[in-house]
Amino acid sequence: MSSSPLVYQELIIVHVGGRGTAVAAFNTTNGQLKWSAANGPAGYSSPTMMNVAGKQQIVSVTGTEALGIDPSDGTPLWTYAFPTPYACNTANPVSINGDVFISAGENHGCVLIDVERVDGKFEAKEHWASVNSKSVMRNEWQTSVLVDGYLYGFDNVGAAGPTTHLTCIQATTGKPVWRKTRFGKGNLVLADGKLWITTMEGELVLVNVTPDGYEELGRATLFAKTRQSLSIANGRGYIRDNQEVICIKLR
Repeated sequence: MSSSPLVYQELIIVHVGGRGTAVAAFNTTNGQLKWSAANGPAGYSSPTMMNVAGKQQIVSVTGTEALGIDPSDGTPLWTYAFPTPYACNTANPVSINGDVFISAGENHGCVLIDVERVDGKFEAKEHWASVNSKSVMRNEWQTSVLVDGYLYGFDNVGAAGPTTHLTCIQATTGKPVWRKTRFGKGNLVLADGKLWITTMEGELVLVNVTPDGYEELGRATLFAKTRQSLSIANGRGYIRDNQEVICIKLR
């Protein structure tokens, strides 16, 4: 399991993989299986709790599809096919006004899924899609962030290729807004109105969050190579690189 578990009430929900067990929930006290759902291989993405079409549910991206699950009993509420090479769905889903944004690298692309409740049942369909080699956003392993109607994230070109752009798009339309070409691979988190980006080469890059264009505020080489994102708490940043765990004073 490469994804992070989701804790909900007395349950811990994880990707397992297999027939009827793509997603499973276990009791946090005794480890007993509470429920399992969906078929197919496990994804690298983490199960995420969000409100979709007016209902709180688990949204999971397995190796072959995105689906909504009732957290109380594991009932699948809706599915949307999203097969990728090597079952490599890694980025987490993002909630956008009750819809669900998913993205994958390996030259795959992204989709905004429109989920509606019709006659008591959930229906999932494409709101907009941008897939294959001309996609506007191909998150290889990094989850995009949503700010004021815009998605900011990494667009990786090719099958795990070396070229990666830092990109801003309109969330509800998929329209490209700006792109910092060949920015390089990294990870990002949102804090204090800024993108805190950790690159694979060991740099911490601070970028202003604005749809007006790429605005770099500063950068410094502070750690060894890493694919990890920065964790921020109480004015300090924590990151694990290839050698150690580092604490950085941010204030």
